[in-house]
Formats: sequence, structure tokens, C-alpha cells
Amino acid sequence: MSRPSEPTLPSAAPTVLLVLVTLLAVVATVAQVSYLDALSWHVLGLTPPMTAQMRPPFLTLMTAHAVVSIVAGALAVALVLHEGRRQAAARGLGLALGSWSYLTAYSGVTLMLRPDPGILRSVFEGHFLAVEVIGLVGLLRFTSLLPRSLAEQALAAPPTLPPALRPFHLATVWMLQPFAPWVVGTVGVVILWGITVARGLGVGDAGLSPAMDVFRFAAAGLVVVNLRRSWGRATGEEAGRIAWLLVSLAFVTGALLLLIGGNVLIAVTGWPEPVFPWRLLLLDVGLVGFLVALALGILYSGPLEATMASRKIGAAAIATTLGLFLAAGLEALFTGGLVGFSLRTGVATLLAFVVVVSMHRGLIRSLERAFTQLPGPGSAVS
Repeated sequence: MSRPSEPTLPSAAPTVLLVLVTLLAVVATVAQVSYLDALSWHVLGLTPPMTAQMRPPFLTLMTAHAVVSIVAGALAVALVLHEGRRQAAARGLGLALGSWSYLTAYSGVTLMLRPDPGILRSVFEGHFLAVEVIGLVGLLRFTSLLPRSLAEQALAAPPTLPPALRPFHLATVWMLQPFAPWVVGTVGVVILWGITVARGLGVGDAGLSPAMDVFRFAAAGLVVVNLRRSWGRATGEEAGRIAWLLVSLAFVTGALLLLIGGNVLIAVTGWPEPVFPWRLLLLDVGLVGFLVALALGILYSGPLEATMASRKIGAAAIATTLGLFLAAGLEALFTGGLVGFSLRTGVATLLAFVVVVSMHRGLIRSLERAFTQLPGPGSAVS
């Protein structure tokens, strides 16, 4: 029996959501540019200039952070404008990315928009928590709708689930309803604001409350549960969609592996730190790849097979990291005189580079074959 076709979604995103996400993205972009102007250019006049002397590495880092924020905002607008079968999931992810873009522009937003002390200042400081919760709600909606709605599926508790955990299972199923995350998020924000004011603190401190950390942890756990369920049920074209999550994770994991390998090599060789903040820049590159791959899971409809792309990215990152570890090992071996003679620092690194380049094809193919043995979408127990 053929599966019934999914209902056609409205042809345009809701006006309120479109306006909200666009507003968050535009304000974030302008705030990032104004912050960079205050740090360095002093030509736009959107914010008071910072007269302190800023070192070029710091400006480079702030520019990279601004690029990540602007990319997230642009992807958010593209997602909420998306039409088609995955429109509902696109709206959720767009809302999450728009909120994240705005929050990462906090310094620029504060410098550009913060009012004088008073009631408006309290409202301004408190609204960041509301934006964060809106982003969490959008993320929960996204993970419950891609590649198809979990709320429309039978999600019975596994027979092996202990009775004490069954209420948590029922709660996670209830949270799949469209209104549920909004209700929980609204109640949570009001309670956090109330507790913070009752303690005599500023409303802006609500986001620093331990209760908010619990809220974040619970939301992250529910995201993982939703993804696990979707992963186990995805088949065919749906599996290709959710496989873009592997590409996202490959970018982040690859950046972390290269960071670890670079740290080890610098520690072994004793080389001076580069003048540019390579660690954070590397993480920013991985983060941009993560965000773009997430969005492509909805927006892209071409022939590229996401699982294969994730294998290639992961294999390249692991091979490069192994090369860095090999360089560190050879440096320790030859420059430390452990073999009866010592070489000049850097020679062993060059040797490791030659070895990795000469063997990279076979190494990457072996890693890709190893990845094919891992379970893919539709194979997990849900």
C-alpha cells in the first residue's frame, strides 16, 4: 500500500513569524556592523566609538564572529520564506537561527539600542531571555517536524522502559503538539522573571538563573529524543533529509579534531602561538558549516547525497588530525634525541606532511569504508 501524500502547507509563511525572524536577523546584522565600526572604523556613527586601542587579532576574531551571526540571520530569513512540504520544519529552524543570530550580536545590540536606566532598561534587559526561549521553541518544533511530523506517528513506550520513566515518555510525546512548547516556554519565562524580581535582582539576571540552566538542559534532552525518534523512522527521501544532520556534525567534529591536533603539535614543538586566533577562527568555520548544512537539510533538493558528504568531510578531518598527531610524534622522537640524534624543529613535521599526502587517498578510502559500517537513518531502535 502506498503511503498517503502529506497535506500541502500554506503557500506563504505567517506574517508574524516572517516579520519577527526578519527583524531579528536585520537588527543582528546592523548591530554586528555597528559594533565593528565602534571598534575600528569610526565612520558609520551608529554607536559611540570605542577609543581603546584594539589589537588586530581581536578585530579579526570579532569579524569572524560577526560573519557567523550574519550567516545565521540570512539562513533564518531564507528558511521562513521557504514553501513546500517541509515549510513547517523550515519555520521552526528559521526561528531558532534568527534568535541565535540576534543573541550572538548581544554586544552590538546593547551598544546600539540599550536605553537609559528605568523601566525601558528593565524591559530591554529582560527581552533577551524571551528571545532565547523563542529560539528553543523553534528548535523543538524543527526536530519534531523533520523529516516528517512525529506527532502524527504512534510513539508507544518501549516495553523495556521502566515504569518510573513512563511519565517522562508521555511528557515528551505531549511536547510534540504544536502548542505545547509555546505554553511551556511562556510559563517558564514568566516564572523566571518573577523569581528574579522577587529576589531583588534585575530582570536581565533571569537568564543567569540555575533554573534557566535546567530549562536549557531539558530542551537539549528533548531535542536529542526527537532526533533519535526521527532517525529511527526515516526511510527513503526522509533518510536523505535527516542525513544532513550528519554533515552538520561532521563540520563541528572536524573543527574540534583539528583544534586538538593543532594544540598537540604546538605543545610538542614549542612553537610560538600564531598572531591570529586560529582556534576560535577554526571553530567559527566549523560552526558556519554546521548552520549551512542544517539549513540545506530543508532547502536543498539537488542530487548530492548527504550521507556520502558527511563521510568525506569526516574522513578528511580525521586524516588531517592523524597527520598532526604523526607530526607531533615525529617531532618528539627526532628533536628530543630519542633515536640517538636530533633534527631541527619542523623537519619532522615536513616529513609527516609528505607521508600523509602520499597516503591520503588510501587512508580516506579506508575511513569512508569504516563509516559505511555505522548505522544510518532508519536503523536505530526508536
